[in-house]
Amino acid sequence: MGKTCPNESIPISFSQYPNNQSSSAKGHKQMSPKNTSNNLIIREFTVAKQIKLFISLQEAHLSGKLTFSDPLKEQEWHVYLYLGDIVYATGGVHPIRRWQRNLILNLPQVPFQLSNLQAELTQRRADLSDNIWEYEQLADWVDRQTITPQQAKNAIAFVVSEIIFDLTQAKQVICRLNQDNVLVPTLELIQPQSVITQLEQVWSCWQEAQVTDRLPNMAPVILQPKQLQEKTSISAYQSLCKLLNGNRTLRDLSVQLRTSPLQVICSLLPYIQSGIFGLVDIPDLLEIISPHQENYEHQDRPLIACVDDSPMVSHLMEQIIGMAGYRFLAVNDPRDAARVLISSQPDLIFLDIVMPTISGYDLCAKLRQYPEFAQTPIIFLTSNSGLIDRFRARMAGSSDFLRKTVDADELVQKIVEHLGNR
Repeated sequence: MGKTCPNESIPISFSQYPNNQSSSAKGHKQMSPKNTSNNLIIREFTVAKQIKLFISLQEAHLSGKLTFSDPLKEQEWHVYLYLGDIVYATGGVHPIRRWQRNLILNLPQVPFQLSNLQAELTQRRADLSDNIWEYEQLADWVDRQTITPQQAKNAIAFVVSEIIFDLTQAKQVICRLNQDNVLVPTLELIQPQSVITQLEQVWSCWQEAQVTDRLPNMAPVILQPKQLQEKTSISAYQSLCKLLNGNRTLRDLSVQLRTSPLQVICSLLPYIQSGIFGLVDIPDLLEIISPHQENYEHQDRPLIACVDDSPMVSHLMEQIIGMAGYRFLAVNDPRDAARVLISSQPDLIFLDIVMPTISGYDLCAKLRQYPEFAQTPIIFLTSNSGLIDRFRARMAGSSDFLRKTVDADELVQKIVEHLGNR
């Protein structure tokens, strides 16, 4: 049973375990339950609490894997310690995106090639939730003199800083120490207090800007393109469409724009508050899964189709629907919709009402004539949902309405309403 931590102090229980500084074995040792601490529940993992925790670990000269879990977001982070100092840190929502940012900022002489990385990690059967391969790669590059020891230290500090920032944003974390999972250092160690002290200044700026609830791992997207066009020039609008395409997180954008994530979010905040922009969760650049998982898990997930002549709308819906665990099919040419939908047999269809060449009403009525779509949920995407619009939609055979200004929660809720927990 975990120990509850009051807001002003942290009861540290890790020091009751004997230190393992005499260990000389390389890599990871097998886990033994007797050398794993009880869970420590930490609410609001503030800078003061972080310093207290790591000082207690240093004073006890503890080594091992310190795991932080966020039960609300179902995320885990791992900090590898050696005699209380940090060897490396892993985990979180986007380890590959973080690795890419790290190379661009700290190791510019090393090119980032996603295809090569995917092949290498698949061969290694790498666990992307616990990226020890990163540390091994840094050590190998130092040995080969591809990078300097100082560059390696900067790269490690970068990872640690991002992870501790994410921990600071978490409402509550569960912490445990496994002393049998030791990563023996081959590169310079990181002093926890130095990273946390630097991070304190960054966090203070986020607090002053009142954006501590905005997650830097989320991606900005354009929700109201027409309103944005009215407020910007043609060239600015085109640039924003390319930049805010739903494929880059706030952190990714900060690297591309050579600024900080805070400056990015502050620049976008007025548009987010007005509903023109939104922030959505997006997947990592890579997901290493076995062929067995691909064949038996992915194909069993419901297929959601979206018929809309706007690629931007389709892309936004793809991000939300994919993160919710469904497969997605975009149909941007309404003339091909019937053929594509018949061949793919989606479990649910989102259909725009106003499209060139054929209206959503006519296309819905046409689809209902096929036996394959007699019972398929068809949900209209529309800006108008008055009585007359609803009557026409029912006559055409639609199942429901969804506002064209897509809200992630509303979208997923509509899918669950019509498909259940499939």
